[in-house]
Amino acid sequence: MSILLYIKEIIKGMPTFFRKRLTAPLPERGTFRNWKASVLSLIAYSVGLGNFWRFPYLCFKHKGLTFVIPYIIAMVFIGVPIYFLELALGQYVSLAPTQLFSYMCPALSGIGYGMILIIFAVAIYYNMMMAWSLYYLVASLNTSLNSTKPTLWETGNCTSNADTACHLAASKDYFMHVVLRTSTENITENRCDLRGNIIDQPTENGGDLEAGAIHVEMVFALAAAWFLIFVCLAKGVRNTSKVLIFTVFYPYVIMAFIYVWSVGNQDKGNNNSISSPPCYLLTNFLEINWTHIQTNTSVWIDASAQVIYSLGIAQGGITTIASYNKINQNILRDTIIVCLLDSFTSVYCAYVVFSTSVCMSEKFLKDNENSPYLVFIVFPALVSGIGNGGLWSLLFFIMVLVLGFDTQLMIVETVMTALFDEWHILRQRYVAVIAACCFVLFLLGIPMTMKGGKEIFDMLDSSSTKHSLLLLCLLEVVIVAYIYGYKKFIKIIKAELKVWVPAPLYYFWGLTWLCLTPLSLLVLLGFSFYDENDVRTKRFNNNCDFDFLFYTGLTLSFSVFIIVPLRAGFILLKKWIKDGLKCENMSQIWKATSNFCPEYLRNGRDPDVGNSHLPEGEFTCTGV
Repeated sequence: MSILLYIKEIIKGMPTFFRKRLTAPLPERGTFRNWKASVLSLIAYSVGLGNFWRFPYLCFKHKGLTFVIPYIIAMVFIGVPIYFLELALGQYVSLAPTQLFSYMCPALSGIGYGMILIIFAVAIYYNMMMAWSLYYLVASLNTSLNSTKPTLWETGNCTSNADTACHLAASKDYFMHVVLRTSTENITENRCDLRGNIIDQPTENGGDLEAGAIHVEMVFALAAAWFLIFVCLAKGVRNTSKVLIFTVFYPYVIMAFIYVWSVGNQDKGNNNSISSPPCYLLTNFLEINWTHIQTNTSVWIDASAQVIYSLGIAQGGITTIASYNKINQNILRDTIIVCLLDSFTSVYCAYVVFSTSVCMSEKFLKDNENSPYLVFIVFPALVSGIGNGGLWSLLFFIMVLVLGFDTQLMIVETVMTALFDEWHILRQRYVAVIAACCFVLFLLGIPMTMKGGKEIFDMLDSSSTKHSLLLLCLLEVVIVAYIYGYKKFIKIIKAELKVWVPAPLYYFWGLTWLCLTPLSLLVLLGFSFYDENDVRTKRFNNNCDFDFLFYTGLTLSFSVFIIVPLRAGFILLKKWIKDGLKCENMSQIWKATSNFCPEYLRNGRDPDVGNSHLPEGEFTCTGV
């Protein structure tokens, strides 16, 4: 209580303008201005850094189009059905996942809370990549104003711009030693921080930070990243689309420039280019190994996992964004647009990465397997070989920043919407709650700026996209298709959402929701358990010092397996105390409640709105 009083006194001491802005209410939930704003938000959420670093690596691992074909099939039979399902759920009920599943199937309401827990963990570590981008952005500014000055990650040991191995080593050296301040490799030469101070050589144990020491510059970068998120969210969801108009389209322009530069230098045979001669990777990208597709199960597992990760399904984000739609928005059109653009972006990013001809050795990519660090190692090496590299690095890291920023914006919006829908009174202090949430997430991210922060980042990254995410996808499909009823849900889509469902599409949804999608997810979940034995070796090299991180990540990975049954037990106990242990009473917790309906019907029964003439249980909505 003393902390709350202290915060209250701080607010009172602020100038009138800031005090009014901080305590301004936002009582109405609001909707998007139009369908274009909604689609921009969906694109911002689904198209992010995952398309830029994870998909190209998987293309390298499975040899180009050999991976793209299973990816497209997984997108059609897993990605599109679940994406459409989540859009329909969010638009119909207009609530966050926590409330939505509590009304749809009270016994499995833990699904919604599991989604928010997962995306909360993602929000903590994802913004760390934005902090790294800001750090590189400032480093690029130090050289872009002086075209004769090399970028901070360049080294004098590279004899020419075409020496790709040297540039890659120097770039990795800079990222691990200067940005992360932790490295177990020998540093080739002295490195400088943003202020020009020479960083000492790392110790044998790795890194030049003492245990618990904080990388101060990175803390400021992380604070700046969270401040940008706060500023964009403070005015509500209706205004975020103005920011997204720039952030969604800018990366495509920069990637096009990189591709044109790379191809142009290959054609000219410019010896001063890092992209000369053409790399074998681009040739391999266009090859198809049908035997690998037919006999290797790992390519199908990786393709399915990439679809789930890339689209961001089963994390609550799609449902939350759709909850701000108008009731009759065409979600079929939105699904097709976003899924096609996400697939195009993934293939486009992979082709650009391959065409840059940064001839990475196979060992280099395997050493950085499935790692977001590739964005901060490979492309800085690329821009080192371009004329006026400082300007190119500036433009590139602006692209990386906005590519991840709009995704992070929607991630935090999902967390905030869950809070506001659970406790409506918080809307009376909308801006203050947004500020408090961003501040808490910032504090939780500070350990990643310390020595050993890389391991924390790796733990959150791997744990939040594994077993729990697959289980959430599976349970979500089972609830709609089997517990609630496929036919009832299709009636809702037709009658309430006004979506045209022709006969071929009707049978396609039935085939995927009832059979193909849940079976695929079940197989994928089984293989994820099988792979769990190698996680400790891959991430922490069986180092006992990281046992706490390993078991924390393991707990997060299996969090939904704990939350869902605990929530079901709580609902069962609550029903037992209220109505007694009877079969008919127990069966009610598996059925949709009267609040599983459009917002205008719930508001019609709300006495606070003044339209309580509609008694509970009387609706015109179909399927309940």
